[in-house]
Order: sequence, then C-alpha cells, then structure tokens
Amino acid sequence: MYGAVKAHKPEKNYPMRIVVSTIGSPPYGLSSYLVEIIQHTLNKNKTRLKNSASFVSEARTWKISATEVQVSYDVVNLYPSVPLKEATKVVLDLLKNDNGLKKHTKLTIAEIQILLEVCLSKCYFLWNSEIHMLEDSGPIGLSLMVVMAEAFLQVLEAKAINEALKLQPPLIPLSFFRYVDDSHSRFDNMEFADHFLEILNVQHKNIKYTIERESTNKELQFLDIKITNPGNGKYEFDVFRKNAITNVQVKPTSSHDPRVLKGIFKGFVHRAINICSEKYVDREIEFLINVFIENGFENDSLQKMVNEIRKKPSSNPVDLTNNATIENIPQRITLPWIPGV
Repeated sequence: MYGAVKAHKPEKNYPMRIVVSTIGSPPYGLSSYLVEIIQHTLNKNKTRLKNSASFVSEARTWKISATEVQVSYDVVNLYPSVPLKEATKVVLDLLKNDNGLKKHTKLTIAEIQILLEVCLSKCYFLWNSEIHMLEDSGPIGLSLMVVMAEAFLQVLEAKAINEALKLQPPLIPLSFFRYVDDSHSRFDNMEFADHFLEILNVQHKNIKYTIERESTNKELQFLDIKITNPGNGKYEFDVFRKNAITNVQVKPTSSHDPRVLKGIFKGFVHRAINICSEKYVDREIEFLINVFIENGFENDSLQKMVNEIRKKPSSNPVDLTNNATIENIPQRITLPWIPGV
C-alpha cells in the first residue's frame, strides 16, 4: 500500500489517496479478464460517461435555460466504501438481464460468480511487511473494483432517480451523467439539487455523496472542464486546471520514439479543440505551446503540429462489418524504441 498526495487539497492538509498495486498478485490477470466481460453490460447505461469529451458532446445538444442550476455530486471514498458482497449480486443481476452477454463470453452466470468470488473473497494489502485483510471492501488498484463500483452506483442512482420522480410534485433532474465518482446534474433550482442529494444519501449506509454548487456567475468545475451558463441557451466550455498544476511535461531529450513526443502534444491540442468552446480554443492552444516551450520544445515545430491538426479533416471510422474493408487495412507490427538505433 502506498499513498499519492492530493497536492490540490491544501485546505485538508494534503491528504493521501491510498493505492494498492495488484500487479503480479493472484487475482490480477483474472480480474482484467472479468472486467472485459462486464464492461460491455455497464456501457449500456445512458448515464455513464466515457470521458470529459463525451460529456461535452452530449451537453452541446441541450437547451439550457438562464435560470436553471448545475451541480456536481461526488462519492466519498468510493472504492473502499463499496460493499463487495452486495455489489457482486448487483453485477450478476445486471449480467442476467443483458441479452447481449453471450456475444462476449461463453461463461455462464454461475461461472462468472465463482470467478468474482475468487478475485474478491480475500482482499489484502502489505504494510510495513505485514499483511492486512479488508472486510467486504476492495482496494484502489484492482481493476475489477472499477466495474464493481460502477455497477453498484448505476443501480443505486437509478433507485434515487425513480424515488425523486415519484415525489409530489416530482423532483426531476434535467440531466444526470457520471464519470466514476463524479456526476453532473441540472435542476430547475438549487432547492431541488439539495433535496436530490438527500435522496442519494439514504440509498445505502456506505455510500455518501457531497455536492458542489455552481458559483454566483453560473460556473462549475466538472472533471477537467469549466462549464459556464452565459444565459444564451447553450453552455460554454473551457479546460479547467487545479491550482497544483506544475506545467512539467516530457522533455524532447527523453528516450521516447519521436512520434510519441509529438503525440503527447497533439493529444493536448485535440482535447482543446474537442472540449473548448470556440472563444476559448486559441487561448488554450497558446497556453499549451508556452508550456511545451518551457519544457524545451521548439516553437516552430509546435506551431506546425497545431496547423496540421486544424487542417486535417476528421477521418471516417473503419467499417469493421465489411470484410473487404478489413482486408485492406495495413497490418502493423510495433517494435520497442531503442534510442540511436
């Protein structure tokens, strides 16, 4: 067990995020195998977000009123709080109700249950050369904990939303989307948002939510996005960075394939274009260029990559249902990069 310092939380005296590395442990490979099976079922939930770009893509379709409010709900200590025995039953119930499960595995529900219990029945960590056991909870670091927590929250939040809709008058979230333990929701007023928090917090004694409300100027930070409601019917989006940012990036002298070095910068530029509203794109790209110059990159090469990305048309997705198309895809073998060779 080790701790990653939360440098962005000085108000809490820099707490640590506790992580247990499970690489090489008995359930490591089996856990990854089960994750691949379960993910397909969980991805069918419409409230689940793949990343911040998928949220922005969805939110750009909304009609936003000038008076509505936006809030972010956060689950306190998610992974250690998930009761594994209950979560296992939830996962199995979701798989039973998934008609497409057989497309992804030949295992039966009973066999999946056995394998889940093999991975989760004994959760432990090493601390000061001593092995400690966890009762009915799992550590951050085991890949299977991600899908166990996701499944448990999907069912819990669905119950909360159904309860809210049955109130008189109904309490209707205008939208609700979640990425891991952070969720974004909209309501007609802040009283509804606070009431929904109360409903969330009575669903299970282990799972507790906190709320972050939008500021007085209608801004809210969610994931790595700053969301603003300017009152014109649409949200505005900008990249959000915590105060603990160091601007440290990979150096051009690093022993990486040069294409990897370029790819890191291009990835940031793509994120800026995909997330930022038009009025913020140029400012974000200028910030990225300055950061990479600060880390030793040449301005001309960075500007050239930005121009390439902006001029490049979006490529059409490959049709994986067409055998002729698949046969025409060049096959590639990737070798490790060895500097100087």
